Parts: sequence; C-alpha cells; structure tokens
Amino acid sequence: VSFCPCQDAPTSGELEQFAKDLKHKRIMLGFTQADVGLALGTLYGKMFSQTTICRFEALQLSFKNMCKLKPLLQRWLNEAENTDNLQEMCNAEQVLAQARKRKRRTSIETNVKGTLESFFRKCVKPSPQEISQIAEDLNLDKDVVRVWFCNRRQKGKRLLLPYGNEAEGMMYDMNQPLVPSALPIPVTSQGYSLAPSPPVYMPTFHKAEMFPQALQPGLSMSNSGH
Repeated sequence: VSFCPCQDAPTSGELEQFAKDLKHKRIMLGFTQADVGLALGTLYGKMFSQTTICRFEALQLSFKNMCKLKPLLQRWLNEAENTDNLQEMCNAEQVLAQARKRKRRTSIETNVKGTLESFFRKCVKPSPQEISQIAEDLNLDKDVVRVWFCNRRQKGKRLLLPYGNEAEGMMYDMNQPLVPSALPIPVTSQGYSLAPSPPVYMPTFHKAEMFPQALQPGLSMSNSGH
C-alpha cells in the first residue's frame, strides 16, 4: 500500500492501515520502537520516545498528532527499506543525537518552567496519569516531567530544612566526651571570666603505691628481725 507523505488530511482508515504496515515492516527489518524514535532525531532532527512510537502504532495518539507524525514515519520507512546501512548510520550518530536531545530538553524546560511551577504549586506529587497529561499539554516527554517534579520536591525540602536539624547536630556535639584539648576557651569581659573553670580532680596516692620499691626492703628487714 502506498501513502503520500504530502497528503494534508489522511483519513482514519489510512492512518490505521499505515500504523499496521509500519509495525509489520519495522519488525521485519529488525528495528525496535526505540530505534525508530532515535532514527527520527538522527535523520530529521525530531527525536521521539519509544512510548510515542508505541502509541502511534496502537492508534492511541490524537488524530492531529497522528497526522503530524505520519510523514516523518513514512520518510523513515522509505529510508529503512531502501538503505542497507541505516542502522549503522544511526548508531554512528547516536552520541550527537543524544547531545542534541539534551540541549533541546534544557531549552524546553527553561521555556515552560513557569508553567511547571504553577502545576507544582497545585500538586507537588502528581499521579502518573496527571504527569502524562502535563507532558502532553506541554509537548514534553513523560520522563522529563517526572524527573522535574522529583527534583523540584528535593529542592523544596532543602529550602524548608527545619532549624531543629541543625540544633540537633549541635546537641549531639555537646554530648560528646570532653577532653582537655576540646574544652572551650572561656569568654572574658572586663577582665572577669564569664564561665566557671572546669573542676580539676587529683587522684589519691598512697605511699605504698608511690614508693613500692623503697618500702619493700624495709618491710623485709622488719619481718626478719622478729
């Protein structure tokens, strides 16, 4: 079945037939859905996720998006059928394609940051269905939206870190055993100490313990005298 990429408004029946042909030929040629999405970015500068290709083949995209994506997929299918080394060519440019994807993703996030922030103020942890809806509304990949919300929540936790955590760390330090080198230096004001000096304990010594060697001979002589 032949399809014209220049067709302005394909019918639902034509889109359905093309989706079936695309899936069948893609499998026959040994390409995965992720390969197709990457190849579109490598060859035509418009990369799509594996999820988008999957939804196209399953007719789960809107009619408008199906019509937009069909010409690109038709071009890829023609290339795949007529080029022996298409996969090798895509693999060779994969690094550059990924770099372009990261660059484009950063600019997209900058442009829609305000919109994402407004969504975040309404719901800090959207459900998977809500993430999908936001991604579709902003024309972003679901993973991009999911990661953005995750990073935004972490940023919020850091900004709202309670002071109790810092105090808890200080209390822990104060409870550590004190050694002479770790004793704080008292603060003085007008020559008087504001903090009492730590008590000094002197161990008790007995003569027998202090001079055991000197007493033993005397004791021996005394005992021998009796």
